[in-house]
Formats: sequence, structure tokens, C-alpha cells
Amino acid sequence: MRSAKFMVLLLPLVILISCTSQNSRIVVAEFGDNKIYLDEFEKEYAKNSGGFEKAKNDSISSLKQFLDLYVNYKMKLRDAAVRGLKSDEDMKKEYLDYKTNIGKTLFLENKLYEPNLHQLYERRKTEYRVSHIFLLPDSTHTQQQIIELGNQLIKRIQNGEDFAALAKQYSNDPYTSKLGGDVYFVTAGQINIPAIEDAIYSTEPGNIYPQLVSSGYGYHILKVTARQPRKPSIEAAHILIPFADSTGVVDTAKALNKILDIEKQIKAGKDFGKMAALYSADKGSAVRNGDLGYFQRGQMVKEFDEAAFNLKVGELSPVVKTKFGFHLILVSAISPTKTYEEEKNDLKEMYSRTRYKSDFDKLIQNLKTEFGYVQNTATYKKILANSDTLKIGPMYLKSNLKNQAGNDEIFKINNKSYSCDSLFNHTIKAGSYLNMTVNGKILQDAIDQYAGDVLLREKALVYDKEDPEFAKLLQDYENGMYLFKILEDEVWSKISIDSAKTYSFWEGTKENYRWKDRVEFREVHNQKDSLMNNCYSLAISGTPFDSLVAKFNQRTGYENKVGYSGLTAVDFNELAKQANLLKNIGDISKPFAFENGWSIVKLVKREPAREKTFEEARAEASSILQEKESKRLEDEYMNKLKNIYHPKIYYDELRQAFKQPN
Repeated sequence: MRSAKFMVLLLPLVILISCTSQNSRIVVAEFGDNKIYLDEFEKEYAKNSGGFEKAKNDSISSLKQFLDLYVNYKMKLRDAAVRGLKSDEDMKKEYLDYKTNIGKTLFLENKLYEPNLHQLYERRKTEYRVSHIFLLPDSTHTQQQIIELGNQLIKRIQNGEDFAALAKQYSNDPYTSKLGGDVYFVTAGQINIPAIEDAIYSTEPGNIYPQLVSSGYGYHILKVTARQPRKPSIEAAHILIPFADSTGVVDTAKALNKILDIEKQIKAGKDFGKMAALYSADKGSAVRNGDLGYFQRGQMVKEFDEAAFNLKVGELSPVVKTKFGFHLILVSAISPTKTYEEEKNDLKEMYSRTRYKSDFDKLIQNLKTEFGYVQNTATYKKILANSDTLKIGPMYLKSNLKNQAGNDEIFKINNKSYSCDSLFNHTIKAGSYLNMTVNGKILQDAIDQYAGDVLLREKALVYDKEDPEFAKLLQDYENGMYLFKILEDEVWSKISIDSAKTYSFWEGTKENYRWKDRVEFREVHNQKDSLMNNCYSLAISGTPFDSLVAKFNQRTGYENKVGYSGLTAVDFNELAKQANLLKNIGDISKPFAFENGWSIVKLVKREPAREKTFEEARAEASSILQEKESKRLEDEYMNKLKNIYHPKIYYDELRQAFKQPN
């Protein structure tokens, strides 16, 4: 009984394996000892035709056409292997350079940028109101004493003492201490210290982060006082009544009564925009019915900002007092959150400015562990002892340091040693520390930069084992290199086209090279129709056309051509069409609309359709001849491969293509 149940459970798996492996046994083509199976064909066809679902609906003739091309492609790759191109040193170097450069880029994109940009995007959907107590070591408190004080304050807050009161007493931030530590609302991308951002986003509203956070400047006790969905930006209008009246006399009570009266009228039905135009002291927005346009959190003074971002669309604020006076605010729109792709460029800029360095250093530290990085302390000390006043640059090549430590190992990666010489050569080439005197910090920074570059290269060389997309990209590039080399040897290098061959080809096909009916004209173009009407009147009155071009023409690029166009096909554009409508040489058109302005044209010459001369057709004929020669040579090469491999193509098997789930 148990065995029967086990077989029932296995049955769906057996069916699935049968369906997915069936196409791997169907041969759709073979050449020599090589076979092409249906599953391989499906994968390549889908990749080149827009995906599996689209491929399901394609015709058999399309599948056949692709299979023919794919068999030819596979025979070329087989020929590349027979020729030993994989062992060619130039090919190997090109492949290695590509693998290293693209591998580093993909690795950083996949492991650094993409996950962190997505995290930043998600975090920015939320904003936090934060307070902090900033503790700073000074002449009266050592760093250790400040850390002890911070930990004591955390315990006192956790035991119920008032955060705001402690902030006023202990915080070294003069801007927020008097506000009980209130920093106001923040969101990811605004905070330059990753440790602070991470602490905020891991703390529930009403709580403090349970550990002291170092910013590099001092130490912070953080409290989250509120958390809410972030509005990317809002569009609002306002009415401002200042404390001082029109004579400059400050009368706060009078100003308050005036704004309250305006508020009353708006609530009774008066139009907010009209009231703003009549009464608002902010003349810049009053002319736009009080409209301030879109703005983001923190762009306005705090009291105004807090009131505006608490409003719903169409909601009128209570009277708001700021240092400018009393306001009424009306929100007209809240911008929606953009998609990740829409935000990506801005996210990358924010990330580079705030978290990139920290995250990159962590990534490199992981690579150091993975590839067994070991720094040679003895060589580090030896460099400092022999650098004296040495500045990083070409002078290193003649320095005492090079003589004393040039060949010494500065670090080891993947059991490979890197010398002091290689360190300075890399640093000089990178140009990061040129002309800086060597000291402990600069030396360590230069070592870290060099080691980071080496570690990324080492990772790139094995990254195809981890990332199938990269592996496929490498395979495609490698195949492309070989195909390019074969076509260069078999086709392009054998093409020989000189003037005699081109002339002979042109003579046999010259009826194919023809000019259409053409006109030559001159133009005056201006954005204002009134000016062009004046220009036209002057033109038909006999004013020289050159003078009109100099005075009225606004078209750029023709400054030295005085409106001249050269012979142009009569259907090329509206200018040529209008010129072609003129009966006689020297006639001038009336003004007509063209390219965001107005033009007149003067007919200079008319030429009927005719065959091109050899000189006129040379470039075109040479290009067509070269294409024909290329096709002939490639056909010869493919026939040679077919005679070697005798390809067989089983078109009937294509009827089973794309019948199974992908």
C-alpha cells in the first residue's frame, strides 16, 4: 500500500521529466558527427524572435528559415574549432579582456547596485520623523567617556526619562537640542551616514535605537517619533498676510484678523485663487492665484511644510504662522510614486553620494575573505621607512624606495604575490594620489584601491560559474569572435575592388543609378510671419535675395551659404516642393509655414531626372559590388563546409517545436 502511494506521488514528476526531456532527444539537423536537438533550436529561435510565447505562433516557414541559418552558424563554429582559433593567442587575450571588463561590471551591477538601489527605492516610500541626542568628545570628555555617557543616557531613556529633556541638557547639536532633539522628517537618500539610516529604518515609532550610533563626527542616540507613507511632492497654493502692514508697522493682531477674515470668506464659498490674487503679499505666487508649483518635503520653512504635507488634495489648512507671517494653504495635487525604472538615475546619484563607499568596502572585504587576501605588514613598514619625502609619481622609478623594496610583496591574493613596484605603477596609472607625499594613510588607501581592482578582476574571471546570464554572454561573445575571424579570412580579406571593376560593374547596371527631378533654390527662413511678409514684399520689389538672407534669415548652419541648398529632389521636403511649383528660374514663392516658422524660396535651377554619371554613382556602385562579392565569397565558403559536413535537415520535426511548456 505504501509503495502504491509512493508511485502515485512520483507519477506527476515522471510526466514532467518526460515532457521536458522529449525535445532533447529529437534531432532537427546533423552535420558530420554533430547533432542539433529540438530543445537547443527552440531556445535559440525564441531568443532571436521575441520569446517562447511569440515563437509558438510563428509559421513553419519561419522556423525552417531560421534552422537553415542556424545549421550554417554551427558549421562555422565547428570550422573555427578545427582551425584552432581557441588556441590563438590574440583570440585568447581579446576574450580575457572582455571577460574581465564585462565580468566586473556585471558583478558590481548584480551584487552592489541593483540590490541596494531597490532597497533605496523601497525605503523612500516611507518617511520617518526623527529626534537625536548628539554627543561629541571635547577637551572635557574623552571618546570613551562620551561612549559611557551615551550608554547611560540610553538606559535612562529606556527606564522612562524624557528624551526631549535629555536632548536639551546633553545634545551638542545647537539646532535641534532646543527642540528636544527633533530633526524633522527624513527619508532614505537624504542621510549621508549609512549606520544612521539603517538604525532609523529598523526602529519602531515611539522607540529609541538601543545602541549608540557613530557618524564619524560624534555619537548619536536616535529616536523615531513618527513613520508614515512619503508623498514625493505636492502642488499647493497659499495666501500670505505679513505681520507688518503696507506702511511697515508690525501689527500681528491686525494681520491675524485679516487672514481669519479671508479664511471665513473662502469657507463661505469664495474662490481661493481669486482671494490669493487680491490679498496675498507673496506677489510672485499671487499673480498665479497663489500657486507655488510642486515642492518636496523640507523645501519650505518647517511650520509651512508640516501643515502642507498633512493636507489632502482640495483641503484648506488652518491658519499657519511662520517667520514670514500668516498663511492659508490649499493642496491641489500629490505626485504619485514613480516606478523604479523612472527613478533609477536619481537613485543611482543618491546611492553614490550616500552609501556606495560603505557598501563597496563591505563587498571588497568579502572578496578579500573569498580569495585569501593577506597584506604584508613588513613591506608596509619598509615602504614608510624608505619613502622619506617621496611623492607619488614618476620620481618613484629613480627613488631609494624602489631600490630597497621594489620587488617585495605588498599583498597576496589567490596565492599570487603583488609587489611594491606593481603597487606604485598601478597608483601612478590610476592618478588618484599623484604628487602626494607618501604617509601611512595615503599608502593604505593606495593599497586598498589596488587590491580592490585585483579582487574584482579575480572575481570576474570566475563569475561565469555563478551567473548563467554572464556565462551565456561570454559564450555568445566568444562565438562572435570566431565568426568575425573566419569571415575576415574567408570573405573580407579576399574582396578586391578597384576603379576598373567598379566602372565595369556600373556600365552593366547604370540604368539602376538615377537622379530624380531636382531643383536648386535659395531660402529665407524666419519665425515671425509678419517679418516674412515684409521680406516677400521686398523680394518681389527687386531687393537682392542675398540682402534679404543677410537681414531676415534665422536658419542656422547656412551662415556662409546665403540660403543656398544645392540640387535637391523635388519631393525631398516642403522647401523643394514649393520651389518645384515655381514656373520660371528666378521666381520667388509666397511665405509658407515650415519647421516652426515661415519660409520663402527662390528657384535657381531645375534639372530633369537622368542617369547618374560614373563619378556620381561611384560610391553607390562600389558599395553594391562589394556586397555582391561578399555574398559570393560567403556562399563559396558555405558550399565548402557543406561538402565537408554534408548537413541533413529534418524539417518535419519542426512541427513539434514549441508544443511543450517552456
